Amino acid sequence: MTERVDVVVAGGGPAGLQFARSLAERSEYSVVVLETNDELSDNDKSTGGTFDQVVEGFDIPDSVVQADCADVVFEAPDASERLPIPGYVLDFPSFLEFLGEDARHHGAEIRTGCRVTNPIREGRDVTGVVYRENGSEKRIYADLVVEATGPAAVLAEPLGMFTPGEAQRGIGKEYEIEGRYDLDSMLFRFDHAAAPGGYAWTFPAGEGVFKAGVCWVDDFYERHGPDGSGGALIDDYIDRWIESDDRWEAENRRVAHAGQAVLNNSLNRRAVDGLVAIGDAVSSINPLFGEGIRPGMESAAMAVAVAIDALDAGDTSRERLAPYERRWNDEKSFHWRVQRIVGELLYDFTADQQTQFVRKAGQLDAAGARRLQRYELSVRDYLSLYPFDPADVAKVPRLLRHVRSA
Repeated sequence: MTERVDVVVAGGGPAGLQFARSLAERSEYSVVVLETNDELSDNDKSTGGTFDQVVEGFDIPDSVVQADCADVVFEAPDASERLPIPGYVLDFPSFLEFLGEDARHHGAEIRTGCRVTNPIREGRDVTGVVYRENGSEKRIYADLVVEATGPAAVLAEPLGMFTPGEAQRGIGKEYEIEGRYDLDSMLFRFDHAAAPGGYAWTFPAGEGVFKAGVCWVDDFYERHGPDGSGGALIDDYIDRWIESDDRWEAENRRVAHAGQAVLNNSLNRRAVDGLVAIGDAVSSINPLFGEGIRPGMESAAMAVAVAIDALDAGDTSRERLAPYERRWNDEKSFHWRVQRIVGELLYDFTADQQTQFVRKAGQLDAAGARRLQRYELSVRDYLSLYPFDPADVAKVPRLLRHVRSA
């Protein structure tokens, strides 16, 4: 028996679930989400740090918010500055379960334990997916396929939309910890001693609970890690970070979250005949600070609007779906390319440059802080934040490839 639905979504992360939730709420089209994990909450790879564009813009309930913060603290080896950037810390597994339950409420079907392996193609058209469930290979056909498998890019890579192997890679890990936490802010520390080629963080996560973690971009960890060898484990840095500061005290590490980031300019092909790709399956992650939830859900919102029009017209060709791709590029192109360059510089800064950067960030006024939060800094903002060092001139050829790349 051949199974057919209107829309099949490969992947049950924030982007895929938001797409299904929105499509089911706004239309009568049948939608099935295929998620590899046995439970949506098992896809626990995020810190859950986000902003009001997610919590308020996508109607996220207070029940999945662990903490809300009035500001953000940036730190460096010899500087600490508080920026008026409000933020939220989500219970990420509960957040995924909410998105899934709300999608079901509106009529979507969520199937867990279903690992998508390949697209089904008829000529140039993507007409469905192959997946494995309980050891058996199955197929499901659809008028529209949504690629939301995250950095694995299970469908996007064979379709030539995004090549993870050619992108920059990073890694992050954090622990959710029971203990004393004296801060009420989201804290980010740019310091190669704490996180070579990246940053360390702590977030409040409810009464008597906080999160602490470390992430880095592999290229810059190789340059700033111990002996330049890249040999230490990320857990070694997390342990030192947790134990290094008297503003918190760990009593019990109850949950670990870990994941990888695959970064490029995020200006990849996002539509082909019969398929749209959203979230980190086409590297929607912000290239400066590595934020994934907000841009992933924004990509889903852009894609849903175009998908409904295409389904209504009975035409899911690339030509009909391409307005989603154009909108993403129109809204993100300049800022994402510039931030890729800034990120390349930031994670390669010397300790003195890290200190200067944090001090300069502390001089942003409220409007400038809002532009930073929205990733809409002006050229003047970037020039005011940048701690120039003559050695940076040698980096220009490497940076220019991001200006030229699409």
